Amino acid sequence: MFKKKLTVLAVLFVSACALFAFQFSPLEQTLAASGTEATAQYTVINDSDDQIAVQISVLKRDQDANGNEIRSDASAEFAIFPSQLVLQPQSTMVVQVRYRGPATVSTEKSYRLMAEQIPYSKGKSQNSQSMFNFLYVYATSLYVSPSQENIKVEIASVKARVDEEGNQVMDVTVRNRGNVHQILLDAELTVSDGKGNKVILTESEQLTGIDSVNILAKKTVTKTISWPEGLPFVEGGTYSGTISYTN
Repeated sequence: MFKKKLTVLAVLFVSACALFAFQFSPLEQTLAASGTEATAQYTVINDSDDQIAVQISVLKRDQDANGNEIRSDASAEFAIFPSQLVLQPQSTMVVQVRYRGPATVSTEKSYRLMAEQIPYSKGKSQNSQSMFNFLYVYATSLYVSPSQENIKVEIASVKARVDEEGNQVMDVTVRNRGNVHQILLDAELTVSDGKGNKVILTESEQLTGIDSVNILAKKTVTKTISWPEGLPFVEGGTYSGTISYTN
């Protein structure tokens, strides 16, 4: 598989009590649609001095036209054992996750495997109300891969417009025509106007929202960036673009 950026979201919830913490890994895995490689293992580590409870679940992952993540229930597609666990202080437990969806996958399927710490107070004193309890949620990347990979990312359109604040901006629509997700690491965007004028954008500040974005298989995402110097601005004009990045 090509290079991927590991993603973890730590969501902190606050309540009265003592401080807990746990570790969960790996942060990204790719499964096959069938066979022994359709099963993966995860490690949960309780590195606190108290018992903690953790719940494991899987959500289907999608994207809207702006690249925002949309999640939905995917419990029917996976078997998780155990899906709920209580860890003793300074202990480790292994969780097994098995894909049990369609055995034939032509386009990569994307998920979030969630490891959520849930309230658990057995055996703990409730007298102290002066400290805080942070309940962590790990949202890791999980993919089910097709038997054959096809990689094809292109710039579908580049449009010039003036935004609501009067700024000249560029709407760049990136289309992933391949059947696996792509992370546009070290992206380089070339835009031309058909009249011999061209700019090459390589800095992450120039490519906000484009550089390092993860575009899921068969998805089209539009990002807006500031209009670059060196390229004549014509609102509604015709522009073309190409993109390269590090796999």
